[in-house]
Amino acid sequence: MQVAKLYGTEDIRVIREDEPRLEPGTVRVDISYTGVCGSDVHEYKIGPVPIRAEDSNHEIPESEWDEYLPKPMGHEIAGVVSEVGEGVDGVSVGDEVALNVLLSCGECRYCEVGKPQLCTAFDGTAVGSPGFADNMVVPAAATVPVPDGVSIRHAALAEPLSVSVHAVRRSRMRVGDTVAVFGAGPIGLGIVDAAQSAGADRILVSEPRDARRDIASELGADVVVDPREEDPTARFKAETEGGVDVGFEAAGISETLTQTLRSTKYDGTAVVVSVFEDDAQFHPNDIMQAERTVVGSFGYTDEFPITLRMMADGRLNPEAFVTGTVELEDVDSAFRQLVDPDSEHVKILVEP
Repeated sequence: MQVAKLYGTEDIRVIREDEPRLEPGTVRVDISYTGVCGSDVHEYKIGPVPIRAEDSNHEIPESEWDEYLPKPMGHEIAGVVSEVGEGVDGVSVGDEVALNVLLSCGECRYCEVGKPQLCTAFDGTAVGSPGFADNMVVPAAATVPVPDGVSIRHAALAEPLSVSVHAVRRSRMRVGDTVAVFGAGPIGLGIVDAAQSAGADRILVSEPRDARRDIASELGADVVVDPREEDPTARFKAETEGGVDVGFEAAGISETLTQTLRSTKYDGTAVVVSVFEDDAQFHPNDIMQAERTVVGSFGYTDEFPITLRMMADGRLNPEAFVTGTVELEDVDSAFRQLVDPDSEHVKILVEP
């Protein structure tokens, strides 16, 4: 079979290797589409990125890369079940499924209280799922049925859109709240879509790329600002009489972190949902003196099937995000387009 693996910075290769063996309790899924995630792009640019690494300043030294590379990539996956292992119930050959590859241990302190996204079993690099491949073997529990009305192409977006839905739920946004989103990449656009569906009154977006601003407007953003031409903080405060109820940082740079804080009203909530490649600086008084709440949002909990249902009934619009498709043999071209700062792509799907 063919599978793509990361060998180093800007070095992803498609190789041939034996198919994984089917074990009891597992199924084989022939992959239809896998989306290129922002975390995949981060690792393509700078090398392996850890999930839990406070003690090492969220870095893996290059001297330790041999422990992680070559690394399989691709975790936004949808496909068709082609084999079912011994002891599997409820999953059949021919089923269309999306894959939730962030399976938790079920035993740690976080899993016990219903927070599997914080499971202590998630260590090492960001995600090691081999989704850029012809097929993969997964525990049957990782399969989520694709509901009627959702195409297999759109089902590949269930994973990133679940991240966005989780961020909106983490924010405790209420119907009628005003919302600001800084960064209209896939996660930021998903937040626009989810916030619109959840009843936000007004949605304001800051994004430098033209195509992404257009998609934000298509998804329901009321005010869309190019930060290269206009100060988004001043504009958003003017539009909302002093600041939005909830701000989302989805760009991953120091400047947008400060803008998110300062665009949020006193006693408002700022949600950090992006992956930062470098340290960020902000003034703690922006939190203390305004009594703002800062919330982190990572992955998702039970949002995966919820997101698929929202796709099925039209509350989410996955097609707006897809700006390109490449064959597996050309996966490197997808990464090169997505790291290009002038590219207008949002989500590129890889099709074996």
